[in-house]
Amino acid sequence: MLPIIFSLLTLDAQAADLTYNWQWETSPKIEICPDSQFTINDVVSGLSYWQDKGVFVEITSINHVDHCDLKKRNVIQFMGDRNVNHDKEYAKTNIKWYYYGEKNEDTTLFIKGARIQIPNDNIEMESIVLHEIGHALGLGHSHHEIMKATH
Repeated sequence: MLPIIFSLLTLDAQAADLTYNWQWETSPKIEICPDSQFTINDVVSGLSYWQDKGVFVEITSINHVDHCDLKKRNVIQFMGDRNVNHDKEYAKTNIKWYYYGEKNEDTTLFIKGARIQIPNDNIEMESIVLHEIGHALGLGHSHHEIMKATH
């Protein structure tokens, strides 16, 4: 009984460690670009991890595409090695966002689109993949084991 209580407390503590920097105003779709070796199962697995942690974004579709248009809105795109600086980072997620009214400390930042760039030789590094998917879902760096800034 004690291990079950401890695991529930640990899950609650980690969920409390999650920090949301952005949110999706509308449900995005996911596109896997031609230069990425991600599979639909890889993406679903990453989304399931975050859903189990209480992070849920309704995804309208997950598809491989023939071309990734970087100007699209309401899309999370999985890309290969586009412009990752290998000396400083294993992967990168770019978030394009917007807000309404005047920006202040209480302003909600909405995600226009997210571009996850993970070199194909780093796809096997599960914590890096989960970290970048976390950003695309709206999470910022925090004390959570996956969302620490050191990933």
